[in-house]
Amino acid sequence: MATSNHIPATNSTETGTGAKPPRFTPITIAAYTAAAVGVLLIVISGVYVYSRAQSGSDAAEFAYTVPEKSLEIHLGLSADAIAQPPVDAEQPISLGITAPDVARFASLYPGNQINPKYWAEPEWAGSDPYGGPTIPDDFIPIRSTDIFTEFDSTVRPSRMRIPAIGVDSVVTELELLNDGAQQSYENPDRVIGHIPETATPGQQGRGWYFAHLESYAVGEGNIFRRLPQVTDLIKQDVVDVYIETSSGEFVYRVTGTRQVNKEDLVLTGADNAQITLVASWPRLIYDQRILVDATLIAYRPL
Repeated sequence: MATSNHIPATNSTETGTGAKPPRFTPITIAAYTAAAVGVLLIVISGVYVYSRAQSGSDAAEFAYTVPEKSLEIHLGLSADAIAQPPVDAEQPISLGITAPDVARFASLYPGNQINPKYWAEPEWAGSDPYGGPTIPDDFIPIRSTDIFTEFDSTVRPSRMRIPAIGVDSVVTELELLNDGAQQSYENPDRVIGHIPETATPGQQGRGWYFAHLESYAVGEGNIFRRLPQVTDLIKQDVVDVYIETSSGEFVYRVTGTRQVNKEDLVLTGADNAQITLVASWPRLIYDQRILVDATLIAYRPL
């Protein structure tokens, strides 16, 4: 009997015994995408809920007021008296000891030209000047309790500078909007907004100024992004706010900072010439308001 060797035919489409790789259909891709989005939303919601719960807990970090006993010095009102104290009538007896030449060594380390916040590490000193409790050059000292009849209250602020935090911005009057249910002021759009019913530069009372810390959603700028830093800055050196009008420039010196819930914010007045700067806080929540108060100290005509 004749026999033959039978070799089974092989399927040319099979390349081996391994499993085929999974195929990504549109339905599969959509399912993975939905799952990833769901996880991301859960994480974002968790962060938001936590941040919301913590909002306001850092109020103490933004609360500082220059002590009353040193307020006049801080405002530059007594700088001359301190720089040249009265000579004591009872002079001590000289022992004939010659003091070292301090000036020669001081020239090697001019600490009076470095902002105090850099004294611990002078090699990393920044460019912020050390102003100290003095009146800026070319300005006329003014007491905020004086009555300034020579300043026209109808002249509106046009520009604000805060060199310590890099602010230099146009100032505009905010319009009062009426949506039928309630009235509110418009948002400052890449400018600093002044509440028109509050005091103008040089006038008795309190002028209120608003700007954004950040504005990712509507893109209205972040002019006051460094306003939260003022609390720490005024503990080491003065922070001055320069406000220009068409007739002059006014200098207000920061005397304190605070934080309040947005529901508790009330536009108050003042017995002397003051301003308050306002920005929303904290980031992504914005249910708190950081307030920076400053007092008029000087003026110069333009």
